[in-house]
Amino acid sequence: MIVPKAATTIALVFASFLPQKDQFKPAHLSSSEKRSMLEAVNRLRAKGCHCGRKYMPPVGPVRWNANLEKAALVHASDMTRNNFFAHKGSNGSSIGDRATKAGYHWMAVGENIAEGYGSFEATLLAWKDSPGHCRNLMNGGYDEMGIAEINDLWVQDFGASIEKYE
Repeated sequence: MIVPKAATTIALVFASFLPQKDQFKPAHLSSSEKRSMLEAVNRLRAKGCHCGRKYMPPVGPVRWNANLEKAALVHASDMTRNNFFAHKGSNGSSIGDRATKAGYHWMAVGENIAEGYGSFEATLLAWKDSPGHCRNLMNGGYDEMGIAEINDLWVQDFGASIEKYE
């Protein structure tokens, strides 16, 4: 019975070094990282691209929005804490619900999520190669975005504020 005891001990010691569900560190995005992300997204939007078989012509740039960043962080935190991957939150919330709760007064919102691609550049390429995500990236109706990342889980929220139409 020494072997199972040793295996149990090793498993317990190993498990103590694994992060627990509640232990995660949201990536604090610096101003330069946000600027770099904006530039990458806006380069794609300025060039236009194919989203699947559909050509999406160039569209105007997006700018960073702190409330959309907050909504993205709330969703990334929820998915990390509750170990799921979906656009619908663990409480049933939608991107619209989260954006509103974060203080974003929206006319239109959209969301991209991804996990496991490493860098933002690789994640952006994966979104570009996915027709639905690509259409969000190239949607000329969106003029703002915010991004959050936790443990290589990325959330990108887009929006068009209703305030600019009031």
